[in-house]
Amino acid sequence: MDVPGIRQPIVIVLLLIAFFSAISGKPLDGLLMLLVAAGLAWEAARVSSREAAAAPPGGPGSLPQPGLSAAVSAEPAAAPSAQVSRPLRGWQTATATAALVAGGVVYAVIVGSFTRFSWPATMAVVGLATLVVVIGWQGPLHPRPDPGPLPMPGTALWGGVLLAGGLWELAALAQQPSLDDTSYAHPTLSALTDPVLTGHFGRSLALAVWLLIGGYLVRR
Repeated sequence: MDVPGIRQPIVIVLLLIAFFSAISGKPLDGLLMLLVAAGLAWEAARVSSREAAAAPPGGPGSLPQPGLSAAVSAEPAAAPSAQVSRPLRGWQTATATAALVAGGVVYAVIVGSFTRFSWPATMAVVGLATLVVVIGWQGPLHPRPDPGPLPMPGTALWGGVLLAGGLWELAALAQQPSLDDTSYAHPTLSALTDPVLTGHFGRSLALAVWLLIGGYLVRR
């Protein structure tokens, strides 16, 4: 059976991460990566099926241009009432942002105080990530114009960086005494972060960066 979502590069990458995480003694990490990969593959297959069902008999050439219709619909000027309420909406946005930042700081400080790989730390991270995914999965999506094909130099550069990191991790993993026994003679990328994450401050800082990256991706 041909499942379109399985062919997505991000799904393939997540499946590989899930496999190597599981065999290196991190079954929970592998399970989480597997669940995310399965969710993305299912969503891609669902969208593909919906687009195929909605396509007119004339083929792709007869499809309307969504970018044009969106641009036309955005032409009318905002109503006076909307213009008057803009300062209020701006204040509410600033207040919500400040509350989120304060909550993120408190979260990072509290969760960073937990011992690494302990159940409180694991459940705090998994619980927040699950909550955000469940809420965000339903949308609403922010419409954005099609950026077109990716520039080849940038794609090749980032692809090379990811490939080099993957080969480093795989080579270091193969030279360890066992798959679940870290060797600092041949450290994996996760082993290199151990000095940073051994203390409360380092863990809280890492959690804060994780929250910032997650917030950016959610807004995208």
